[in-house]
Amino acid sequence: MKKYYEYIKNRVEEIYSLIPNYNCKHCHKCCLPIIWFEPENVLIKEYLKNNNLDWSYKNFNNKKCSFLKENGCSIYPVRPIVCRLQGVISDLTCKNNMENNYLSDFQLKKIKEKFNKLLEETDSKNIFYSNRKVY
Repeated sequence: MKKYYEYIKNRVEEIYSLIPNYNCKHCHKCCLPIIWFEPENVLIKEYLKNNNLDWSYKNFNNKKCSFLKENGCSIYPVRPIVCRLQGVISDLTCKNNMENNYLSDFQLKKIKEKFNKLLEETDSKNIFYSNRKVY
């Protein structure tokens, strides 16, 4: 399991490194319910365990991300790709990105290709999670 975790961690970090650091103001307006994928779930579970953080599916909320706590994102170092793309792609704009410095279509395509390849390699293409409450 340790080897699998290390493999996932290295591959995910490689993909995340293609996403520019966005100067987030941590206003949390974009912290709505999210989805994340199995490789990210591996990292999130390990992070929660290593930091003695509790998260259960009872924490669902349709207005905000259930990982958002009073002091900010409880999983920020391992936040999913959807959070990392917030503010850097035109489909996930941020009012604080005054320069409109978005990834190019080519850059985004490369990230998507690498992420999809990881999902295929880990046989998790159709495995994802959400912290949105379903009625």
